[in-house]
Amino acid sequence: MVTIRPFEGSDTVNMIELWNAVLPFDGITLNIFERKVILDVNRERDSLIVAERNGSLVGFILALVIRKPIENVGLREDSGFITAMGIHPDCRRQGIGKQLLERALEFFKARNRQFVYIAPYTPNYFVPGIDKDNYPEGIEFFKSFGFEEYATAIAMDAPISKFTLSDAVLAKEKSLAAEGIIIRPYSSADLAPYLEFMDRNMPGPWLEDTRRNLLDLTRGLFDEDAIFLAFKDSRIIGYCQYEREHFGPFGVIDEFQGKGIGSVLLARTLYQMRLKGYHSAWVLWTGEQAAEGVYGRLGFTITRRFAMMKKALG
Repeated sequence: MVTIRPFEGSDTVNMIELWNAVLPFDGITLNIFERKVILDVNRERDSLIVAERNGSLVGFILALVIRKPIENVGLREDSGFITAMGIHPDCRRQGIGKQLLERALEFFKARNRQFVYIAPYTPNYFVPGIDKDNYPEGIEFFKSFGFEEYATAIAMDAPISKFTLSDAVLAKEKSLAAEGIIIRPYSSADLAPYLEFMDRNMPGPWLEDTRRNLLDLTRGLFDEDAIFLAFKDSRIIGYCQYEREHFGPFGVIDEFQGKGIGSVLLARTLYQMRLKGYHSAWVLWTGEQAAEGVYGRLGFTITRRFAMMKKALG
């Protein structure tokens, strides 16, 4: 017999073992589980639901709603998010997934959600959707319950151990400088204008990510040269950052797009990552246009494709 119930602290070791068994391409450690699940500010007791059989966990689903407003976004009061789910390989096609999903949908309906998404939950997402190549059965499972694929997200990786600044990049940087556009690392004097730039021009989750990194910088846990800024005279018009081998995000305001500023920002950032000793760079969430454009020109190749799915609740 299977029992569907909320996660308990005593489940932690079993939970991590199960997670890594059912999601082998998205495994986690204890630190990641505690940081991105248990300590998530939006987690409720009923957010992480598990299926137990004979004293062992055989399935789980992680369902979340936003309770702390996202800067410039708010609470997204009509939306709920399923960010991870899995059933042990020995226990599939026994109705356990159906029971877990039904419990999650009850969770969302009780909170008056109109849509459920898999899984662009920016506070603490693991992947932006379901891996099309590695978990195709997951896509079919959710389709059978009325979910539809509404977008594709792409993950990309690049080897950077031999990355150099090409003549083309250096020439573009020089021509931009002649127009008064300078690209350089962040410094403490940029703090206030940088936050104002992010607040005015970039998505709310990117602003929150920036604020977190800058707070870490004050604690010595983040480096100034992990951020590059583009200026037109004294005005910030673009930025790029990295966190260890995780590249991005980066952006340039509409007025200055099409000038090659993004390409120089990206190249300078990748070169700095190489100087720091990193041998690879990865981007977890981008689109086809970016994949074929600036990322592709600088050595990134597509490594995963994700189906982003949603369901309207009646």
